[in-house]
Amino acid sequence: MDEFFQNQDDKIETEPADICEAFTEMMTINLAKLLAAKFEKPWTADQETELQEKMSALIAIGRERKIKTFRVILTRPNGTKASREINLAKIARTRKLQ
Repeated sequence: MDEFFQNQDDKIETEPADICEAFTEMMTINLAKLLAAKFEKPWTADQETELQEKMSALIAIGRERKIKTFRVILTRPNGTKASREINLAKIARTRKLQ
């Protein structure tokens, strides 16, 4: 998601809308992991487990809805919109067995 998320004031939406909460929860923990690595802070097994659980929850919603992708839409503070298609199979491949 690198340069896609540029501003903490961006408003995040998803299509379908009911996947937004699971997506933002997963991305929040993923960001924490990236920041921990960047600032050379420890990342615990409990934190990794929580990340994996959030990823699994997002994937489960997609499977339940029988969708393979969903769209993330950002509304920037100036009103412009940006969107990106997210592939659930790609997220599933990054999960680890605990």
